[in-house]
Amino acid sequence: MQPEQEVVIRMTFYQLAIRYLIRKKGKSILLFFVLLFVSSMILSATIILRASEDSKQAIQAKTGSKVIVEITDQDHRITEEELRQISSLDDVAFVNRSAHASVLPDGFVPITNSLSGNEDNQKAAVISFDQLGKDSAFSEGQYHLTKGKYIGPDTVSGAVVNALLADANGLAVGDAIGFKTEDGAGVATKIVGLFQSGNEQKQTSQTDSVHRIENQIFIDNATYAKLFSSHGYDKAAVYTKHPQKLASLKGRLESMLQDKAAVTTSDLLYKQMKAPLDQAARVIRLMLILSTATGMIVVSLLLCMWMRSRRKEAAIYISMGRSKGGICLQALIEAFAVLILAAAGACALGSFLARALQTLFIGNDTPGIALETALQASDVLSLLGLGGLIILIAVTIAVFPILRANPKDTLAKMEGMNHE
Repeated sequence: MQPEQEVVIRMTFYQLAIRYLIRKKGKSILLFFVLLFVSSMILSATIILRASEDSKQAIQAKTGSKVIVEITDQDHRITEEELRQISSLDDVAFVNRSAHASVLPDGFVPITNSLSGNEDNQKAAVISFDQLGKDSAFSEGQYHLTKGKYIGPDTVSGAVVNALLADANGLAVGDAIGFKTEDGAGVATKIVGLFQSGNEQKQTSQTDSVHRIENQIFIDNATYAKLFSSHGYDKAAVYTKHPQKLASLKGRLESMLQDKAAVTTSDLLYKQMKAPLDQAARVIRLMLILSTATGMIVVSLLLCMWMRSRRKEAAIYISMGRSKGGICLQALIEAFAVLILAAAGACALGSFLARALQTLFIGNDTPGIALETALQASDVLSLLGLGGLIILIAVTIAVFPILRANPKDTLAKMEGMNHE
Protein backbone atom coordinates (compact mmCIF):
# COMPACT_ATOMS: atom_id res chain seq x y z
CA MET A 1 0.00 0.00 0.00
CA GLN A 2 1.43 3.37 -1.03
CA PRO A 3 1.99 6.15 1.56
CA GLU A 4 -0.72 8.33 0.00
CA GLN A 5 -3.20 5.48 0.29
CA GLU A 6 -2.21 4.93 3.93
CA VAL A 7 -2.89 8.61 4.66
CA VAL A 8 -6.33 8.38 3.06
CA ILE A 9 -7.27 5.19 4.92
CA ARG A 10 -6.30 6.79 8.25
CA MET A 11 -8.42 9.88 7.63
CA THR A 12 -11.73 9.99 9.48
CA PHE A 13 -15.07 10.17 7.74
CA TYR A 14 -15.34 13.82 8.81
CA GLN A 15 -11.96 14.70 7.34
CA LEU A 16 -12.77 12.97 4.05
CA ALA A 17 -16.14 14.71 3.87
CA ILE A 18 -14.69 18.19 4.47
CA ARG A 19 -11.85 17.45 2.04
CA TYR A 20 -14.35 16.49 -0.69
CA LEU A 21 -16.54 19.58 -0.12
CA ILE A 22 -13.51 21.88 -0.42
CA ARG A 23 -12.18 20.04 -3.46
CA LYS A 24 -15.56 20.15 -5.25
CA LYS A 25 -16.46 23.77 -4.50
CA GLY A 26 -18.77 24.14 -7.50
CA LYS A 27 -20.92 21.16 -6.53
CA SER A 28 -20.89 22.18 -2.88
CA ILE A 29 -22.05 25.72 -3.70
CA LEU A 30 -24.83 24.42 -5.97
CA LEU A 31 -26.07 22.05 -3.26
CA PHE A 32 -25.86 24.90 -0.73
CA PHE A 33 -28.13 27.19 -2.75
CA VAL A 34 -30.63 24.41 -3.44
CA LEU A 35 -30.82 23.59 0.27
CA LEU A 36 -30.91 27.30 1.17
CA PHE A 37 -33.99 27.82 -1.00
CA VAL A 38 -35.73 24.69 0.28
CA SER A 39 -34.81 25.44 3.92
CA SER A 40 -36.05 29.03 3.65
CA MET A 41 -39.41 27.88 2.28
CA ILE A 42 -39.74 25.19 4.95
CA LEU A 43 -38.76 27.56 7.76
CA SER A 44 -41.08 30.39 6.68
CA ALA A 45 -43.99 27.96 6.34
CA THR A 46 -43.20 26.48 9.76
CA ILE A 47 -43.11 29.95 11.34
CA ILE A 48 -46.51 30.87 9.85
CA LEU A 49 -48.12 27.59 10.95
CA ARG A 50 -46.74 27.90 14.49
CA ALA A 51 -47.73 31.57 14.70
CA SER A 52 -51.24 30.73 13.42
CA GLU A 53 -51.75 28.19 16.20
CA ASP A 54 -50.48 30.67 18.79
CA SER A 55 -52.81 33.33 17.39
CA LYS A 56 -55.80 30.97 17.50
CA GLN A 57 -55.09 30.27 21.18
CA ALA A 58 -54.94 34.02 21.83
CA ILE A 59 -58.23 34.52 19.96
CA GLN A 60 -59.79 31.73 22.01
CA ALA A 61 -58.73 33.42 25.24
CA LYS A 62 -60.00 36.78 23.97
CA THR A 63 -63.38 35.67 22.60
CA GLY A 64 -64.13 32.93 25.13
CA SER A 65 -66.00 30.18 23.27
CA LYS A 66 -68.76 28.93 25.55
CA VAL A 67 -72.00 27.06 25.98
CA ILE A 68 -74.90 29.02 27.49
CA VAL A 69 -77.18 27.09 29.84
CA GLU A 70 -80.43 28.88 30.75
CA ILE A 71 -83.37 27.51 32.71
CA THR A 72 -86.75 27.10 31.01
CA ASP A 73 -88.76 26.96 34.23
CA GLN A 74 -88.29 29.24 37.25
CA ASP A 75 -89.36 26.40 39.55
CA HIS A 76 -86.51 24.17 38.36
CA ARG A 77 -83.25 26.05 38.64
CA ILE A 78 -79.72 24.80 38.09
CA THR A 79 -78.42 23.46 41.38
CA GLU A 80 -74.98 23.94 42.90
CA GLU A 81 -74.33 20.18 42.60
CA GLU A 82 -75.13 20.22 38.87
CA LEU A 83 -72.77 23.14 38.37
CA ARG A 84 -70.01 21.30 40.25
CA GLN A 85 -70.45 18.35 37.90
CA ILE A 86 -70.28 20.67 34.91
CA SER A 87 -67.12 22.36 36.23
CA SER A 88 -65.44 18.96 36.64
CA LEU A 89 -65.73 18.11 32.92
CA ASP A 90 -62.37 17.90 31.13
CA ASP A 91 -63.23 20.45 28.43
CA VAL A 92 -64.51 23.11 30.84
CA ALA A 93 -62.23 26.07 31.61
CA PHE A 94 -64.57 27.82 34.06
CA VAL A 95 -68.27 28.45 34.70
CA ASN A 96 -69.78 31.91 35.15
CA ARG A 97 -72.93 31.41 37.25
CA SER A 98 -75.76 33.92 37.29
CA ALA A 99 -78.96 34.29 39.30
CA HIS A 100 -81.72 36.87 39.68
CA ALA A 101 -84.04 37.57 42.61
CA SER A 102 -86.00 40.36 44.29
CA VAL A 103 -85.03 41.62 47.76
CA LEU A 104 -86.18 44.11 50.34
CA PRO A 105 -83.87 47.14 50.79
CA ASP A 106 -82.00 47.55 54.05
CA GLY A 107 -80.57 51.02 54.58
CA PHE A 108 -81.60 52.55 51.24
CA VAL A 109 -84.76 53.52 49.39
CA PRO A 110 -85.42 52.21 45.87
CA ILE A 111 -86.19 54.69 43.08
CA THR A 112 -89.72 54.61 41.71
CA ASN A 113 -92.19 56.94 40.00
CA SER A 114 -95.04 54.50 40.33
CA LEU A 115 -97.83 55.13 42.82
CA SER A 116 -98.56 51.40 43.07
CA GLY A 117 -98.79 49.97 46.57
CA ASN A 118 -97.87 46.39 45.62
CA GLU A 119 -94.81 44.62 46.97
CA ASP A 120 -92.84 44.83 43.72
CA ASN A 121 -92.85 48.61 44.04
CA GLN A 122 -91.02 48.37 47.36
CA LYS A 123 -88.26 45.99 46.30
CA ALA A 124 -84.95 46.01 44.46
CA ALA A 125 -83.49 43.32 42.20
CA VAL A 126 -80.20 41.56 42.89
CA ILE A 127 -78.34 39.87 40.03
CA SER A 128 -75.38 37.68 40.91
CA PHE A 129 -72.31 36.78 38.84
CA ASP A 130 -68.96 35.11 39.35
CA GLN A 131 -67.48 37.56 36.83
CA LEU A 132 -69.65 40.57 36.11
CA GLY A 133 -67.47 41.72 33.22
CA LYS A 134 -68.51 38.63 31.23
CA ASP A 135 -71.91 37.40 30.00
CA SER A 136 -73.77 40.43 31.33
CA ALA A 137 -75.25 43.71 30.16
CA PHE A 138 -71.79 45.19 30.76
CA SER A 139 -70.00 42.89 28.30
CA GLU A 140 -72.78 43.53 25.76
CA GLY A 141 -72.33 47.31 26.08
CA GLN A 142 -75.78 48.02 27.54
CA TYR A 143 -74.41 49.11 30.93
CA HIS A 144 -71.22 51.03 31.63
CA LEU A 145 -69.13 51.08 34.78
CA THR A 146 -68.59 54.71 35.83
CA LYS A 147 -66.62 54.17 39.04
CA GLY A 148 -64.96 51.33 40.90
CA LYS A 149 -64.61 47.80 39.59
CA TYR A 150 -66.60 44.76 38.48
CA ILE A 151 -67.62 41.83 40.62
CA GLY A 152 -64.89 39.22 40.18
CA PRO A 153 -63.81 35.79 41.46
CA ASP A 154 -62.08 37.40 44.45
CA THR A 155 -64.96 39.70 45.39
CA VAL A 156 -66.42 39.06 48.85
CA SER A 157 -69.69 40.76 49.87
CA GLY A 158 -69.42 43.28 47.06
CA ALA A 159 -72.10 45.18 45.15
CA VAL A 160 -72.22 47.26 41.96
CA VAL A 161 -75.14 49.70 42.08
CA ASN A 162 -76.65 52.25 39.73
CA ALA A 163 -75.14 55.72 40.06
CA LEU A 164 -78.59 57.33 40.28
CA LEU A 165 -79.61 55.03 43.15
CA ALA A 166 -76.36 55.86 44.94
CA ASP A 167 -76.91 59.62 44.50
CA ALA A 168 -80.50 59.41 45.70
CA ASN A 169 -79.40 57.66 48.90
CA GLY A 170 -76.16 59.56 49.47
CA LEU A 171 -74.02 56.47 48.80
CA ALA A 172 -70.58 56.13 47.22
CA VAL A 173 -68.00 53.45 46.45
CA GLY A 174 -66.87 51.94 49.75
CA ASP A 175 -70.19 52.51 51.55
CA ALA A 176 -72.30 49.68 52.94
CA ILE A 177 -75.63 48.58 51.51
CA GLY A 178 -77.87 45.78 52.78
CA PHE A 179 -80.69 43.48 51.60
CA LYS A 180 -83.27 41.23 53.18
CA THR A 181 -85.42 38.39 51.94
CA GLU A 182 -89.03 37.71 52.82
CA ASP A 183 -87.78 34.72 54.82
CA GLY A 184 -85.79 37.01 57.11
CA ALA A 185 -82.30 36.34 55.75
CA GLY A 186 -80.15 39.43 55.43
CA VAL A 187 -76.67 40.46 54.29
CA ALA A 188 -74.57 43.59 54.27
CA THR A 189 -72.34 44.39 51.31
CA LYS A 190 -69.84 47.04 50.34
CA ILE A 191 -70.32 49.06 47.16
CA VAL A 192 -67.36 48.30 44.86
CA GLY A 193 -68.62 49.97 41.70
CA LEU A 194 -71.19 52.31 40.15
CA PHE A 195 -72.82 51.97 36.73
CA GLN A 196 -75.19 53.70 34.35
CA SER A 197 -77.21 52.54 31.39
CA GLY A 198 -78.32 55.71 29.66
CA ASN A 199 -81.86 54.36 29.43
CA GLU A 200 -82.91 55.19 32.98
CA GLN A 201 -85.01 58.20 31.89
CA LYS A 202 -86.75 56.22 29.13
CA GLN A 203 -88.65 54.00 31.58
CA THR A 204 -92.34 54.59 32.10
CA SER A 205 -93.67 56.00 35.36
CA GLN A 206 -95.79 52.88 35.84
CA THR A 207 -92.70 50.64 36.13
CA ASP A 208 -92.49 49.12 39.61
CA SER A 209 -89.24 49.63 41.51
CA VAL A 210 -88.12 45.98 41.24
CA HIS A 211 -88.12 46.26 37.45
CA ARG A 212 -86.35 49.61 37.15
CA ILE A 213 -82.73 49.81 35.97
CA GLU A 214 -81.81 52.10 38.88
CA ASN A 215 -82.71 49.39 41.38
CA GLN A 216 -80.72 46.60 39.78
CA ILE A 217 -77.86 45.66 42.11
CA PHE A 218 -75.15 43.27 41.02
CA ILE A 219 -73.59 41.08 43.72
CA ASP A 220 -71.20 38.14 43.97
CA ASN A 221 -72.52 34.59 44.12
CA ALA A 222 -71.23 33.99 47.66
CA THR A 223 -73.44 36.84 48.87
CA TYR A 224 -76.35 35.52 46.80
CA ALA A 225 -75.93 32.08 48.43
CA LYS A 226 -76.22 33.66 51.90
CA LEU A 227 -79.54 35.21 50.91
CA PHE A 228 -80.92 32.22 49.00
CA SER A 229 -79.11 29.11 50.20
CA SER A 230 -81.15 26.65 48.11
CA HIS A 231 -82.43 28.94 45.39
CA GLY A 232 -80.26 27.70 42.50
CA TYR A 233 -79.15 29.61 39.42
CA ASP A 234 -80.97 30.93 36.35
CA LYS A 235 -78.09 30.80 33.91
CA ALA A 236 -74.52 29.62 33.47
CA ALA A 237 -71.92 30.40 30.82
CA VAL A 238 -69.71 27.32 30.47
CA TYR A 239 -66.38 28.29 28.90
CA THR A 240 -64.44 25.59 27.06
CA LYS A 241 -60.72 24.91 26.78
CA HIS A 242 -61.20 23.49 23.27
CA PRO A 243 -63.47 25.55 20.96
CA GLN A 244 -63.25 22.83 18.31
CA LYS A 245 -65.05 20.48 20.75
CA LEU A 246 -67.84 22.92 21.60
CA ALA A 247 -70.56 20.82 19.94
CA SER A 248 -69.47 17.79 21.97
CA LEU A 249 -69.62 19.82 25.20
CA LYS A 250 -73.08 21.08 24.27
CA GLY A 251 -74.27 17.48 23.82
CA ARG A 252 -72.91 16.43 27.22
CA LEU A 253 -74.62 19.36 28.95
CA GLU A 254 -77.92 18.59 27.23
CA SER A 255 -77.61 15.01 28.43
CA MET A 256 -76.88 16.12 32.00
CA LEU A 257 -79.66 18.74 32.29
CA GLN A 258 -82.29 17.12 30.04
CA ASP A 259 -85.29 19.48 29.56
CA LYS A 260 -84.39 21.57 32.58
CA ALA A 261 -82.45 24.17 30.59
CA ALA A 262 -81.97 25.45 27.07
CA VAL A 263 -78.39 24.82 25.90
CA THR A 264 -76.88 26.95 23.13
CA THR A 265 -73.36 27.54 21.83
CA SER A 266 -71.67 30.92 21.57
CA ASP A 267 -68.52 30.78 19.44
CA LEU A 268 -69.48 32.76 16.35
CA LEU A 269 -66.88 35.46 17.01
CA TYR A 270 -64.14 32.85 17.48
CA LYS A 271 -65.09 31.15 14.20
CA GLN A 272 -65.17 34.46 12.34
CA MET A 273 -61.77 35.55 13.64
CA LYS A 274 -59.98 32.25 13.06
CA ALA A 275 -61.45 31.65 9.58
CA PRO A 276 -58.73 33.60 7.71
CA LEU A 277 -56.07 31.81 9.77
CA ASP A 278 -57.49 28.39 8.87
CA GLN A 279 -57.66 29.31 5.20
CA ALA A 280 -54.07 30.57 5.17
CA ALA A 281 -52.87 27.54 7.16
CA ARG A 282 -54.27 25.17 4.53
CA VAL A 283 -52.36 26.97 1.78
CA ILE A 284 -49.16 27.20 3.84
CA ARG A 285 -49.39 23.53 4.82
CA LEU A 286 -49.70 22.59 1.14
CA MET A 287 -46.72 24.81 0.37
CA LEU A 288 -44.72 23.08 3.11
CA ILE A 289 -45.54 19.65 1.68
CA LEU A 290 -44.62 20.73 -1.86
CA SER A 291 -41.39 22.40 -0.69
CA THR A 292 -40.34 19.28 1.21
CA ALA A 293 -41.22 16.95 -1.68
CA THR A 294 -39.54 19.19 -4.28
CA GLY A 295 -36.44 19.52 -2.11
CA MET A 296 -36.28 15.76 -1.67
CA ILE A 297 -36.52 15.15 -5.44
CA VAL A 298 -34.01 17.83 -6.47
CA VAL A 299 -31.45 16.94 -3.80
CA SER A 300 -31.84 13.23 -4.64
CA LEU A 301 -31.20 13.92 -8.33
CA LEU A 302 -28.15 16.06 -7.58
CA LEU A 303 -26.63 13.49 -5.23
CA CYS A 304 -27.38 10.63 -7.65
CA MET A 305 -25.55 12.48 -10.43
CA TRP A 306 -22.57 13.18 -8.19
CA MET A 307 -22.39 9.68 -6.76
CA ARG A 308 -22.34 8.23 -10.27
CA SER A 309 -19.14 10.19 -10.89
CA ARG A 310 -17.71 8.84 -7.60
CA ARG A 311 -18.25 5.16 -8.27
CA LYS A 312 -14.54 4.56 -8.88
CA GLU A 313 -13.60 6.55 -5.78
CA ALA A 314 -16.03 4.53 -3.66
CA ALA A 315 -14.81 1.24 -5.15
CA ILE A 316 -11.18 2.17 -4.37
CA TYR A 317 -12.03 3.07 -0.76
CA ILE A 318 -13.83 -0.23 -0.29
CA SER A 319 -10.90 -2.10 -1.85
CA MET A 320 -8.57 -0.31 0.58
CA GLY A 321 -10.60 -1.57 3.54
CA ARG A 322 -13.28 1.02 4.02
CA SER A 323 -16.69 -0.41 4.86
CA LYS A 324 -19.72 0.32 2.75
CA GLY A 325 -21.32 1.83 5.84
CA GLY A 326 -18.35 4.21 6.05
CA ILE A 327 -18.95 5.33 2.46
CA CYS A 328 -22.59 6.02 3.28
CA LEU A 329 -21.62 7.85 6.49
CA GLN A 330 -19.19 10.08 4.59
CA ALA A 331 -21.90 11.01 2.07
CA LEU A 332 -24.27 11.81 4.94
CA ILE A 333 -21.68 14.00 6.66
CA GLU A 334 -21.03 15.90 3.43
CA ALA A 335 -24.74 16.56 2.85
CA PHE A 336 -25.49 17.40 6.50
CA ALA A 337 -22.56 19.84 6.62
CA VAL A 338 -24.06 21.74 3.68
CA LEU A 339 -27.53 21.52 5.27
CA ILE A 340 -26.28 23.14 8.50
CA LEU A 341 -24.82 26.05 6.52
CA ALA A 342 -28.02 26.37 4.49
CA ALA A 343 -30.14 26.27 7.67
CA ALA A 344 -28.06 29.09 9.15
CA GLY A 345 -28.73 31.15 6.03
CA ALA A 346 -32.42 30.23 6.12
CA CYS A 347 -32.67 31.52 9.70
CA ALA A 348 -31.66 34.93 8.41
CA LEU A 349 -34.24 34.78 5.60
CA GLY A 350 -37.03 32.81 7.30
CA SER A 351 -38.66 35.63 9.30
CA PHE A 352 -38.56 37.94 6.29
CA LEU A 353 -40.24 35.34 4.07
CA ALA A 354 -42.76 34.56 6.84
CA ARG A 355 -43.79 38.23 6.99
CA ALA A 356 -44.13 38.26 3.21
CA LEU A 357 -46.35 35.15 3.33
CA GLN A 358 -48.41 36.70 6.12
CA THR A 359 -49.01 39.80 4.01
CA LEU A 360 -49.87 37.68 0.98
CA PHE A 361 -52.26 35.19 2.58
CA ILE A 362 -53.60 36.93 5.70
CA GLY A 363 -52.81 40.64 5.48
CA ASN A 364 -51.35 42.92 8.11
CA ASP A 365 -54.58 44.74 8.94
CA THR A 366 -56.90 41.79 9.65
CA PRO A 367 -58.87 42.81 12.80
CA GLY A 368 -57.99 40.86 15.94
CA ILE A 369 -55.20 38.84 14.31
CA ALA A 370 -51.54 39.41 15.14
CA LEU A 371 -48.98 36.81 14.12
CA GLU A 372 -45.69 36.55 16.01
CA THR A 373 -43.30 35.77 13.14
CA ALA A 374 -40.09 36.13 15.14
CA LEU A 375 -37.86 33.06 14.85
CA GLN A 376 -38.17 30.59 17.74
CA ALA A 377 -36.17 27.53 18.71
CA SER A 378 -39.08 25.22 17.83
CA ASP A 379 -39.03 26.59 14.26
CA VAL A 380 -35.33 25.79 13.87
CA LEU A 381 -35.84 22.28 15.26
CA SER A 382 -38.67 21.68 12.79
CA LEU A 383 -36.43 22.86 9.95
CA LEU A 384 -33.57 20.60 11.00
CA GLY A 385 -35.97 17.69 11.37
CA LEU A 386 -37.48 18.05 7.89
CA GLY A 387 -34.13 18.98 6.35
CA GLY A 388 -32.50 15.96 7.96
CA LEU A 389 -35.26 13.72 6.59
CA ILE A 390 -34.67 15.10 3.07
CA ILE A 391 -30.92 14.49 3.33
CA LEU A 392 -31.33 11.00 4.77
CA ILE A 393 -33.67 9.87 2.00
CA ALA A 394 -31.69 11.58 -0.77
CA VAL A 395 -28.35 10.11 0.35
CA THR A 396 -29.88 6.64 0.73
CA ILE A 397 -31.24 6.80 -2.82
CA ALA A 398 -27.93 8.14 -4.22
CA VAL A 399 -25.62 5.72 -2.40
CA PHE A 400 -27.71 2.55 -2.75
CA PRO A 401 -26.50 1.63 -6.30
CA ILE A 402 -22.85 2.02 -5.23
CA LEU A 403 -23.28 -0.03 -2.08
CA ARG A 404 -25.09 -2.72 -4.03
CA ALA A 405 -22.35 -3.05 -6.69
CA ASN A 406 -19.23 -5.21 -6.33
CA PRO A 407 -16.16 -2.89 -6.14
CA LYS A 408 -14.02 -5.28 -8.23
CA ASP A 409 -16.62 -5.33 -11.00
CA THR A 410 -16.87 -1.53 -10.85
CA LEU A 411 -13.08 -1.10 -11.14
CA ALA A 412 -12.80 -3.71 -13.91
CA LYS A 413 -15.60 -2.06 -15.86
CA MET A 414 -14.04 1.38 -15.54
CA GLU A 415 -10.58 0.04 -16.49
CA GLY A 416 -12.14 -1.48 -19.59
CA MET A 417 -13.73 1.85 -20.46
CA ASN A 418 -10.32 3.55 -20.08
CA HIS A 419 -8.62 1.02 -22.42
CA GLU A 420 -11.27 1.61 -25.05
